[in-house]
Amino acid sequence: MKHFKGYIKENIRWLAVILCMALVMIVTMLVNGIPFFEIGYGLLVCAFVTFVAVVAGYGRHFESLRWLDEMRSNIAVASNDMKTPEYLYEQQYQDCIRAILQEKNQLQNEMLNRQKDLSEYYSMWVHQIKTPIAALRLLIDETMSMYLDAEEREENDTCVIKERQKYHELFRIEQYADMALQYTRLGSETNDFVFQNVMLDAVIKTSIHKYAKLFIHKKLRLQYEPQDIMAVTDKKWLGFVIDQLLANAVKYTKQGGVTICVARSAQGQDCERTSDLGETQSCGHWYERDAVEREESVHIIIEDTGIGIRAEDLPRICEKGYTGYNGHADQYSTGIGLYLCKAILAKLGHRLVITSEEGNGTRAEIVI
Repeated sequence: MKHFKGYIKENIRWLAVILCMALVMIVTMLVNGIPFFEIGYGLLVCAFVTFVAVVAGYGRHFESLRWLDEMRSNIAVASNDMKTPEYLYEQQYQDCIRAILQEKNQLQNEMLNRQKDLSEYYSMWVHQIKTPIAALRLLIDETMSMYLDAEEREENDTCVIKERQKYHELFRIEQYADMALQYTRLGSETNDFVFQNVMLDAVIKTSIHKYAKLFIHKKLRLQYEPQDIMAVTDKKWLGFVIDQLLANAVKYTKQGGVTICVARSAQGQDCERTSDLGETQSCGHWYERDAVEREESVHIIIEDTGIGIRAEDLPRICEKGYTGYNGHADQYSTGIGLYLCKAILAKLGHRLVITSEEGNGTRAEIVI
């Protein structure tokens, strides 16, 4: 009915012209003494012909609208199979559509090429910057060894602390370089995801080894009980996410420690782990309220005893560039880490659930 009203509205001028001509003919015939029943018979014939013309025109009109709706849903394909135009203006419209699509494809190809060049540049830059970073790390280790072997303990302790601080800042530089590379790769049309059965224990141990010196430097406790659990995921990208979550846990924890819990779970089950005192503790419920789990899932929980996150900041911590209160308190915060984690896990088909309470630590959960 909506399309029919539109069709009548578009052709109302022609219908008005036909009506005026009919009135003129009726008046002319009456003036010339033609019987009214003959005039009525002619009007009925004309009305029938007009009705047939309107119905036929509406059929073509409706078919054109249906074709345009289909074309709109997949315009890139439909543009190559346009119907034969009936009027000159339709041909011109089709020419305009083809020109616009050609320009769009050209701009899209240029954008993809620029993005590819940018990604390749960042990849080259990160690999090149790792060489001086590795050289500086060796020089720092060599300097620390010299101080540890020397006899002047009190002065050397101060020097060793400074060298360790240099090492941590160098480690932070390497982190940001990797983050820049992953940020660029994530936005590209093509990616290097490789899905396979991955032993999660190996991925987690690699991240733990990477941050071991930071745990020692801050005197934080790490609790992790290895589990022989495998999951279908991408080893490299999942490792990057665990690195970021572990880095945040270490960064915002001044005392206490970090607990990593890994287990399989079916719907409605909770994770259980053994505490330092030998007691069985629950890691809490593992599901969002609106989540519906129909199959067994694998969960990686990284829980710390840090400063936590304010309630007003919690809904926005995964937004790009958002730092919140904790970010303003820490000059090194970029607001990119958790954004990358959520985006990567979404591409992998996983979920990220973060719960926290200010002053009582933070819990980040990866649901595979």
